[in-house]
Parts: sequence; C-alpha cells; structure tokens
Amino acid sequence: MKDGTPVLLRPSRTEDLEPAWTMFSSLSNETLEFLPIPFPRERVEGWFKDIDYSKALPILGFVGDRLITSASLSFNEMEIYQHRAEFGITVHDDYQNQGLGTILTQYMIDIARSLGLKKVDLMVVAHNERAINVYKKLGYKKEGHLRMNHYNNILGDYCDEYKMGLILED
Repeated sequence: MKDGTPVLLRPSRTEDLEPAWTMFSSLSNETLEFLPIPFPRERVEGWFKDIDYSKALPILGFVGDRLITSASLSFNEMEIYQHRAEFGITVHDDYQNQGLGTILTQYMIDIARSLGLKKVDLMVVAHNERAINVYKKLGYKKEGHLRMNHYNNILGDYCDEYKMGLILED
C-alpha cells in the first residue's frame, strides 16, 4: 500500500470464513452505502461452501491474519457470455485511501487477461466518486446509467448505478 504495508493477495479458502465475517460485519455505514445488499452471516457463510473457481474467483487481501479486502470475478456459465466476468470489490474502512482499491482492481484485470477474457463489467453506485475515479483511471468506461437500480439500505432509498466495462486488449 502507499504506506509500505505489505498485503498478501490470494484466492479464498474454506477456512477464511471467520476472517471474512469479521471484516464484513465491521464495515461502516459509509462503506455499506455503496455495497449492493446487506451482509448477514448466512450470506458470508454461503461464499465459503463449495467454493467453485470456475463460477467465481474470489481474491482476499490480508495484513497478517486480518482480512482487509475482498474482490471477485464472477463468470457466466452460458457459452455466449464466457468472454467476460463481473467484478466486485470491498476494502475495509481502516484501509481505504491507501491505494489498495487501485492495486487490487488492476490485479483482477491482470487475472482476467491471463484467463483469456475479453471484458470485465461492474456496477457502481452513481455517487461513489472515489470508486468511479479508480475505475476510470484503469480504463473502465461508463456503458449505462440505471436509474433507481440500487436500494441503499443505509439511506433507505433507491440510488442510481452506472454499468461500467473494460475491454481487455490483447
């Protein structure tokens, strides 16, 4: 990270459930405002049951034993959509503004390229300017503006989202 703290990035494993629960259950309302749906324990547990890297590639970031970030590429099983993946990322509040989101997003782009994918898509809340700036810096383009597409549990209202995409050049 910007401050020199080393972060270990690796695929998630079944035994990562407790660190993941600790991370997601301690996110602030400011961070939760930009995430698609709540994170009850059952949802987090579901990520660690029968991990199948052919459906999704979750990459976790650790500082020591503490999970501080999570990102994933989700793959569509339909043959006509196998050229692309859907990207998602969460960085714990304690580690935001350290360059980690940019580093991990680029890392996932590099993985997508190595897998032979042609495109990476994502959805981002329209007022999440920090994330949008990271995505634009890495080459993502806005492809759509979806009005009232994201129910914001923190604000108790619907928010707009942008569909963004990155075409992976050879």
